[in-house]
Amino acid sequence: MKRLRSFGNIQKRILFVTLSCILAMCLIISYTSYYIFQNYLLQNMIQSTETNLFFVSDTIDSHIGDVYRMAQFCQNNSNIASYIEHNPNPGSVLAVNTYDRMLEEYNSNASKLYMPRVAVITNEHFLQICTNSTYSTTADLAEKVPKLPYFEALLSDSEYNFSYGFIPDPFLRSSRLVLPVIRPITYKFNAVQGGYLFIEVSADLFTDALKNYSHTDDSCIYLTLCNHSYLFKDGCLTELSGSYEITGDLTASALTPDTLIHQVKTDDGAQSVIISSPLNMPGCYISQSVSASELSGQRMLFMKMIGATLVGIMAIGVLLMLIMNRMIHTPLSRLRDKIQRISEGDFSREPAIEWNHELGEIGRGINNLSESVTLLMEKRIEDEKQKRDLEYRMLQSQINPHFIYNTLNSIKWMATIQGANGISEMTTALARLLKSISKGTLLLIPLREELSFLEDYFTIQNYRYGGTLTFLIQVDEPSLYDNGILRFTLQPLVENSIFHGIEPKGGTGHITIHVYYETNTADSRRNVRIDVTDDGVGMSPQKAAQILTDSHDSSADFFREIGVSNVHKRLQYEFGESYGISVQSKEGVFTTMSILIPENQSIPASTEKSGQKETDYDKSTHC
Repeated sequence: MKRLRSFGNIQKRILFVTLSCILAMCLIISYTSYYIFQNYLLQNMIQSTETNLFFVSDTIDSHIGDVYRMAQFCQNNSNIASYIEHNPNPGSVLAVNTYDRMLEEYNSNASKLYMPRVAVITNEHFLQICTNSTYSTTADLAEKVPKLPYFEALLSDSEYNFSYGFIPDPFLRSSRLVLPVIRPITYKFNAVQGGYLFIEVSADLFTDALKNYSHTDDSCIYLTLCNHSYLFKDGCLTELSGSYEITGDLTASALTPDTLIHQVKTDDGAQSVIISSPLNMPGCYISQSVSASELSGQRMLFMKMIGATLVGIMAIGVLLMLIMNRMIHTPLSRLRDKIQRISEGDFSREPAIEWNHELGEIGRGINNLSESVTLLMEKRIEDEKQKRDLEYRMLQSQINPHFIYNTLNSIKWMATIQGANGISEMTTALARLLKSISKGTLLLIPLREELSFLEDYFTIQNYRYGGTLTFLIQVDEPSLYDNGILRFTLQPLVENSIFHGIEPKGGTGHITIHVYYETNTADSRRNVRIDVTDDGVGMSPQKAAQILTDSHDSSADFFREIGVSNVHKRLQYEFGESYGISVQSKEGVFTTMSILIPENQSIPASTEKSGQKETDYDKSTHC
C-alpha cells in the first residue's frame, strides 16, 4: 500500500493496478495453459507411441506364438514320443518317419525362418531340422547340448525362460545371435522325461518387426529380455551395459493394463519417458522413449501461440486501460481545474463538467455549490451593507432638529399657558433623553436602560398630547431587566402606537408594555417576549404585514429613520431569522407588536446617570 501511495495521482495508480492485474492474469493463464498443454501433449505422444508399440509387439507375439506351437507339437506328438521312448538308431524306419513328421510340421509353420534350428534329442541320438545350410552342423547335439551352461536351468523351468537373452549360436563360429528354447519331452504313456527339445530362435524375429517401425531419430527402441536390455539401432540389437532408474509412474495405459509407462533417468542423467509394451514372453518387453525433439517442437509451437495470445491480451488490456483513463482521468482533470478556479475566486457555473454519468453528478454538485457560495456571499454582503446603513441612520437620527423644535415649542407652550407647572419635569425628561441618545454607538444594552429611555420619551409625548395618553410597563421577573436588547428597539414601536394607533382615534389612549419569558416548544429553549399593545384604531392584516416590509416609515420625529421594519431587520441580523417582530391587530380595537429575542443576552448597566433618578421596576410602572 505504501508503494501504491507513492505513485501520487489516481491516474498512475489506475495504470499500475491495471497493468499489474493484466500481467498477473497473463502469467496465470500462461502457466495453467502450459501445464495443461504439456500434460495433454505428453499423453497424446504416449498414446501414439503405445499404439505403435502395440502393433509391433503384436507382430512379434504372432511369431513367438508360432515358436510355441512348434514346441508344443514336438512335446505332444506321438511319433516323437515313440522316438524318445525307443531311442532308435539314425536311419531306422522310426527315426525317418519321425523326422518326416517333424519336417512336415516345421514347413507348415509361418515363422520357420525365425527357427533356424529345431532338434529333438534323446540320451544318445537326435533329429535336427535347419532352415538352410549355414546353420547345419556335424556336431553331436546329444553330447553338446547337455553341456551348455544354461541347459539345466531352461530344462527344469516350469515355463519358457528367456533370462539368458541372446547368445551366439553355440554350434557355429559365426556371431549370429539366437534365443535358446529348451523344453522336456516325456514318454508316450507316462510323464517320465525321456528326451528334450532344443530350438534356436533367431534375433531376426525381433529386428525384422522393428525395421518397419517408424520413429524419430532421438526416440530409442529397446528390447528387454528379463535382465537383458537391447537397443535397436540401424537394424541391429546392441546389448546395453548400463541401465536406467525409474523415477515415477506417469499414467495408466489406455490400451492394455500390462503396458508400463515410466519416467526414467539414465546413467548420463537424462530424463526421459519410456513406454513398454509386454510381449508374449515372460519378463520381456518392447520399449520406446518419447521423442524429446518432437515434444520440444510441439512445446515451442504452443509457446508461440501462448506468446501471441498474451500479446493480444496485453494489447487489449492496454487499450481498455487507455479507454478507462480517457473516461475517468479527463473528467477528473476538469473537475480538479474547476475546484482550483473556485479556490481562486471564480464561482461561475461551468456546464462542460455536467456529463451524463456519475462524475457529471459531481460536476453538477460542484456547480450548485459554487452558485450557493456566490449567493451566500452576496447575501452576506447585502446584510452587512444594510446593517451598516441602519447603524448610520440610527446615529444620524441622534440629533433631529425637528424633534428638538417640537419639544422646545411644547416647553414654550407650557410656560406660556400654565406658567411654571410641568416645565421642570419636561425639561428633565428631555435632558435624560438627549443624554441617552448621545451615549455612543453601542448596540446591545440592558432592557432596564431601554425601558428608562422609553419612559423619558413617553413623558415628553404625554405632555405634547396634553395628558391624554397613559403608559404601563409590566415586567414579570426581575431577571428580565438584565437581558440584552438592541438600542432604540422599543421607541419606534411606541411611536408607531401613538402616531398611527391612538392619534387617529382622536381621544385618550393607553399603551401597555408586557415583558415575560416564553418557552419554544420545538427545542424547549426559553426566549424573552415584549408585547407593545395600544387601544388605537387598529389595522387590517394587509397593513400589519406591510409594516414589517416597508422601510419608509411615516414618523414625523427624529426617530423616523428607525422604523418598525428596520427594527425587525436589525433584530433578525443580530439574533437570527427566528427572532424579530410580529403584529396582531383588530381594526377599531387594538394593535399588539411582539418582540422576540433570546434569553441571557445580559449586558452590564451603564454607571453614568447624570442626575437621572434611578427607577425600580418591581412589577409594573405607570405613567
